[in-house]
Amino acid sequence: MSKIYVTGAAGMIGSVLCTELVKSGRDVVGIDNFWRGRMENISGLRKMENFEFRLNDLRFDDSWAADLGVQDVVIHIADIVAGIGYVFNNEFGVYRDNCRINSGVAAVVNQKCPKKVLYLGTACSYPQSMQRTVLESQLTESDKFPADPESGYGWSKLMGEIELKLAVKGNDTQLIVLDLHNVYGWPSAYSDARSQVIPSLIWRAITQDGQPLTVWGNGSQGRAFVHVSDVARAIMLGLDYEGEESVFMIGPDYCSTIKDVATIILEHPLIKTSEIVYDLTKPTGDIGRFADYSKAKKHLGWEPRLMLGEGINQLIEHIMADSIENK
Repeated sequence: MSKIYVTGAAGMIGSVLCTELVKSGRDVVGIDNFWRGRMENISGLRKMENFEFRLNDLRFDDSWAADLGVQDVVIHIADIVAGIGYVFNNEFGVYRDNCRINSGVAAVVNQKCPKKVLYLGTACSYPQSMQRTVLESQLTESDKFPADPESGYGWSKLMGEIELKLAVKGNDTQLIVLDLHNVYGWPSAYSDARSQVIPSLIWRAITQDGQPLTVWGNGSQGRAFVHVSDVARAIMLGLDYEGEESVFMIGPDYCSTIKDVATIILEHPLIKTSEIVYDLTKPTGDIGRFADYSKAKKHLGWEPRLMLGEGINQLIEHIMADSIENK
């Protein structure tokens, strides 16, 4: 029976996806080194007969794929990803390690020729010149080239896609790339430098004890936030897709500003602060971007379902519960 190999299985997307795959009866091999993922995220999965976990550092070790066969599937999620502060303060290391991860996976794919590879790309790989307004910076799959990502992270993810395209050239492996916009949800890092914007803001709001919530920049920068459950559903649909298209935008067709996100957080009844202050000395990143997901809707039957307010409120409650449990 064929297996699905999921890299980054203990992270936010990986653990949610593996849960869905196991529930659907598929045999899953999860791979992670716990750089950001947590053992707790997959503790329930490890009790299931159709889930196997392999501790592996993809930068240096390809033993995870020793039994990968031509009828198997690889879902490549693993990367070094974090909030904007971490990404720009560690740009070379992020680029180097992601290139090592992606090159190792591409080499395995080239050698083993699995039936299908799903690669999670990112909107960060799209040209920075196209991400300068909140209202007009809609990205489509055809906009990716000529390439000009803003960060080393965006370049590393783009290079990973190019390597995988070369790896499957001339063989029967189907490659599907899902270019994700800003993913949020549970489980996620929220209290350290690797935390991304929504969980980071939630944690700061929880711990401010009535003091103002500090937002980096002027709050007018925007993103297309997509919930992890919607991302997992896109991957599941990609598993069943047998058509000719290979790259799909995954995210909503509108921007939400960071001020919008902070306002939703402060409206939650469990949050005790009600004021926002802006730190203009901090980096803001791209000013705005959102998705034209019409291709994903037409070919995969995918569109986002969970509204941002509902998703943020769910995440606030998860973070509060987790922080109390781990005191």
